[in-house]
Amino acid sequence: MHDVEDERGVPISSGIPPLVMWAGIAGVVLIFVIAGMVVGTSGNNHVWPAGNTLTIKL
Repeated sequence: MHDVEDERGVPISSGIPPLVMWAGIAGVVLIFVIAGMVVGTSGNNHVWPAGNTLTIKL
């Protein structure tokens, strides 16, 4: 299919395929889910300040 208003016969884009669009949306959502999981579990098993690490019983 070509642009009828352009004499050069430039093809008309059919847009982004639906599968690519849904995969992109799912990827962005997954990024936020993983980031939320990292932030949510970042406080577990951490000792602060670093000077207190010498008092941990092994």
